[in-house]
Amino acid sequence: MASGAKLPERRTDDLNTIRVTNISENTTEADLQDLFKPFGRISRVYLAKDKETLQSRGFAFVSFVNKDDAAKAMEKLQGFGYDHLILKLEWARPN
Repeated sequence: MASGAKLPERRTDDLNTIRVTNISENTTEADLQDLFKPFGRISRVYLAKDKETLQSRGFAFVSFVNKDDAAKAMEKLQGFGYDHLILKLEWARPN
């Protein structure tokens, strides 16, 4: 890399984002908002949906304003039973 060249900056909320998997096809963004909001302020919820059926594809991303709040959610909801499934949470990886 040339001297003085800058690395691309990551979005701040990428550092505070949790990838949630093993979500039922009936789960909505509002459901996830309700599940995660007790842990702190949420900046964004993205639920991956099938383009034709608009049903959940089984995973989502939840971004918190503060990393500490995201960490609390990770600790409490990892392995949590939700809608007859066990949630799996991990830190989202940047693109």
